[in-house]
This record gives sequence, C-alpha cells and structure tokens, in this order.
Amino acid sequence: MGCTGSKTPAAEPKATAPAAAPAAESPSIGTLTYFAGLKSRGEPTQLCIAYGGLNMTVELIDFDEWGKRKGVISPFLPYITEPDGKVFGETEVIMKWLGEKAGMVADEKQEELCKIANGAPIQIADPQYNIPDPTAFGAPTYDDWLPTALPVLKDYAEKLGDGPFFAGEKPGYAECFVWHNIDNCMPLGIVTADNLGEDVVTKLMAFYGAFKVLPGISDYLAKRPTTWGMPGSKANPTA
Repeated sequence: MGCTGSKTPAAEPKATAPAAAPAAESPSIGTLTYFAGLKSRGEPTQLCIAYGGLNMTVELIDFDEWGKRKGVISPFLPYITEPDGKVFGETEVIMKWLGEKAGMVADEKQEELCKIANGAPIQIADPQYNIPDPTAFGAPTYDDWLPTALPVLKDYAEKLGDGPFFAGEKPGYAECFVWHNIDNCMPLGIVTADNLGEDVVTKLMAFYGAFKVLPGISDYLAKRPTTWGMPGSKANPTA
C-alpha cells in the first residue's frame, strides 16, 4: 500500500557480501518516511537500505500524522528527505535511488521488474494483507484478485531463469520488491503447488530463501516487527 499511485529450500545458500560500506563508515543520506505497522511499500525500500548498510533514518508515522503532512511535505508515501531538506517521493524513483546507493544492480530490466512489483495486480497483495476491507481502498475482493495475481507469480519464476537472483549472481534493487510481493502472498495462501505448479513454487521459494539470508537483509528481517496490519485484517485478524 502507498499513497500514490510451499516449499523452502533444503539448505540456505551462502550469503554474499553487501556492496556498500556499513552505515557507521558512511555519511547520512537522509530520512525515509512511511506508515508504521503496514507491511507495504515501506518494506522493500527498507530492504534496499539494509542490503547496502546505508546510513538512513527510517521514520514510521501513523495515519493522523500523515494527514497533517500530506500535500504539505509530500503528496505520497514513502518519501525521502535528504540532508539538505530536499524531499522526493514516488516508490519506483526511491527504489532506484536507494538501490544505486546500495550497490545493487540497477538497469532497465530492474526498472521493468520494479514497475511490475509496484503495480496492480501483484502489489494489491498489500491491501489484501494489511486492510480488513481492501475494497474500501479501491482494491478488488480477494476472490476477484487471486486469479489476476497468479500469472504474475508464474512470470516471476520464468524471469528468474537459473537464478539465484533475477540479475544473476547479485540481486538488483527491484528484487527487494519482488521478495516483498512473495512475502505478502505467502500468508494469503497463494504460493502453493495447487495454484502455481510445483516447479514455479520451487523456483520462487529458492529465490525467497536466497534473498532473505543476504548480509544486511537477514539482520533487518530478524529485527522487523512480528505484528502487521490493521486490526481485523488477514495480517492481524485477532487484534
């Protein structure tokens, strides 16, 4: 969500070194602002930050605070405030900016992949997961959405090729968003052999497993919240 627009691998792969220097050795590059408590567009941006060890403050705000800032500071979430006070938004712009700073692959294929991951139908996994009634935010019902999301996941498996990552041996910035798509689709009961076929699930889970153990990524995932979503959502049904 934003304000814009299985099987697991038998063994976890060996991690590769991050491309960027640790945060303590680099100057601050600013502040990323997004909603607190929603596993949505703020998640892949934070994965980019974590992979690169970027020295960036992450500010998570509630809906009331966003109501005060929307259209005053930025029309969109997430947005970045640079050290000189410059503010810019739009998720795909932010993703590429962070990915380049993190030393991730950032080419035309990654731009195309990020556009897919950030758009309907696959990004609609975010409101399906985080919101009690996704239709209140203009999203389709789960039953209407599910058959539209499956071809995207199958296409991801085809694009992945021999892997381990879409960009080859090293991940590109858009793969933070693809991983996030899969991470939200899994608890929604989508990533199954019945829905996708065994071969597709195996490839997607191999990518999912390889990505989550990358240096920086594994540390971020170990520390991220364990409770997500609005009360009554699929993410938080008993709140």
